[in-house]
Amino acid sequence: MIDIGSTTISQLNWQTYQRLKKALSLNLRRQIFIAVCDNQQLRNSLVENLEVDLTNTIDYTEKTPNNNKNILFVTLNLNLSNPNPLTQINQWFTENPEYQKTQKYQILGFQIIGVESLTKQPSTVQWSFISNLKKIETNLSTLESSILLWINRPWLNTIKQSAPEFWHWHTGIFEFEGDPTPIAPRKNKSSLPNQQNSQSFLSPKISPPAINTVRPLMALEQKSYTTIDVESKNLTVHLLPPAPQKLPELSIGIDQERQNMLLPKWELVELANLVWSEISRKSGEEKTSLEKQQFQILKQIQDLNKSKYPSPELTIAYQALGDFHRDRVLGGEISEQSLIIAIRAYEMVIDWTFQDAENMNQFSSSQIPVLDIFNDLATLYWMLSRQIKSSKSDSLIYLERSIILYQMAIGEINPSQEETYARLQKNLGLAYGDLANYQEAENNWEKSVMAYQEAILYLDAVTNTQDYASTLNNLGAAYWNLAQHTQAVAHLQGAISAYTEAIDYFTPEIEPLNYAMIQNNLGIAYWNLAQFQQDSSETLILKAVDAYLEALKYRTPEIAPLACAATKNNLGTTYWHLAKQFEKPQIRNQLFDRAIAAYSQAINIAQHFSPSQLTFDLLATYNNIGLAYYQIVIEGNIQSDKDSQMSNLESALDYHLLAYTGEQRTNINNEAVQGKETTVNYIVRTIRTFYNKYGIQGQNVALTKIPRDLLPKILTML
Repeated sequence: MIDIGSTTISQLNWQTYQRLKKALSLNLRRQIFIAVCDNQQLRNSLVENLEVDLTNTIDYTEKTPNNNKNILFVTLNLNLSNPNPLTQINQWFTENPEYQKTQKYQILGFQIIGVESLTKQPSTVQWSFISNLKKIETNLSTLESSILLWINRPWLNTIKQSAPEFWHWHTGIFEFEGDPTPIAPRKNKSSLPNQQNSQSFLSPKISPPAINTVRPLMALEQKSYTTIDVESKNLTVHLLPPAPQKLPELSIGIDQERQNMLLPKWELVELANLVWSEISRKSGEEKTSLEKQQFQILKQIQDLNKSKYPSPELTIAYQALGDFHRDRVLGGEISEQSLIIAIRAYEMVIDWTFQDAENMNQFSSSQIPVLDIFNDLATLYWMLSRQIKSSKSDSLIYLERSIILYQMAIGEINPSQEETYARLQKNLGLAYGDLANYQEAENNWEKSVMAYQEAILYLDAVTNTQDYASTLNNLGAAYWNLAQHTQAVAHLQGAISAYTEAIDYFTPEIEPLNYAMIQNNLGIAYWNLAQFQQDSSETLILKAVDAYLEALKYRTPEIAPLACAATKNNLGTTYWHLAKQFEKPQIRNQLFDRAIAAYSQAINIAQHFSPSQLTFDLLATYNNIGLAYYQIVIEGNIQSDKDSQMSNLESALDYHLLAYTGEQRTNINNEAVQGKETTVNYIVRTIRTFYNKYGIQGQNVALTKIPRDLLPKILTML
């Protein structure tokens, strides 16, 4: 019995232990319980006590016909060579036949420990464990007792994401508090600066740095589309709507003799339906050709499935199906069906290859390129996470699976594959950056930075110049995003360093747009850093201006209008802040004029596009240009041209009213309400300036511009 007064277990852990013991002592068949504990010493203590307590749960001192059984609760260490809990339980009964189907003994359940040791095993073994969990339903009918699976929190997340079939069947989860068992420290390759947090600030909206989107597998720029994603306990439910008809020539069946086969009927049916759904989207010769190629692969898969044991030919057939749709995606023929077909096919390759350690020897690395499949599978999941816009939770799940698969691919790397290792780390950095948009932004941006740093360590700048430069750009963007959450000065300096080095590898005459993108990113980083380092802010802002002007040599309205508008908007904000660095009104007004010119050019371009296409807030730009006009007016001297001042004041009011009109059309939320109130305050301030400079006549000129719905509120505020 555990001593509750001991320092080894808290009161909360004691209560959790009691609930777990009570759940197991109910002696229900085929229950799956999960216990989560990161502290190995605490876990071992709990395991030992459970075995003792549950074996003596029932008092059998009285001799009655119903209590002559010995209750056993068995502990098993996970077999790392073949990590299949149900297989281990069956093997235990084989080795201990006296406990099976007897009146003398009753097995209350089995607790499985040692899952945390899988982390040190090759990714193929880890995948085998996940694959076995996913098949839990097909083997659960043979189990007459309960299972308690002990895991740590990293494996809890992995199981949730990668084995939803197992997660669906679990009865209860019991989480114990406790720090992880300490491990020996390892050398940290990260060069993340470690400085105190800088003071936060509020700044005008400015376009975030762009991440280079060139990837070794497939490009990121894809058309968005929606999907129907249904989760159900019924295995006949498809991830996509069922196809209008099944392939008429393909008979999809399963022999009764193949009850022990690991491939359920529904998986092959699902693939056939997905393939036919994809074919039905085509017409003419393209449809005929596509149908013929796909049918041949599916027919081969069905024929090979009749074999009792997996074969390299079956695995290669699944790989051929995955490769076919992967290549279509590479060629730009992107559809959700193609992504999911490739994913399902590659997952079957992994399942068949590593479903049993005894069969792994028959596959060679040349037949089954496991590393490439892990990478492709991870990228396909990553693409799917970006394509599905209708469900944030589904996007998150796919993204987390992508990260797990990239990590598993990294586990397959041998020391000589430096280029492949760098590519995977770059992909991992991009995936962590996406994950930061969903949760734990600071933590995931830091992981993104470290992944890019690791990639750079193994990239040759001479032989892989483009990858090296694009990774530096991505590192700069990750640093910039991390700076928005912590250690702003240090991380912005890291971004500037990365961008500055990246520029050296781009020749503007050869790659003008990439060169301009990094110059724009560098300008953003300099501008941000200037908000924190007041002593050198003028120098930093001037560097930002230079970077933007250099970018605009190649980001022209004719060649890259959207990028040009974003940089012009950034340049306008930078000129506005530069004006604040000078005391002489003449210099300040010249810089305000430059800000107005840059903002005006950005607005002129932006008006040809929808707001969703812009990377900056057009309504904020309206307000910013209004503020620049207003600043020129209030800083004007007595000798200033009154007509010119009146014109500037009217322009300021006109742009604030444009912002207000746009805000009226936006969705109502806290940010929109605050923005609208700010704009109204700008309008009121401008009207008051009309009155101060031109009296009641000037105020009336301003009031004639105010919309009817806004006029009562304005009059009240005046």
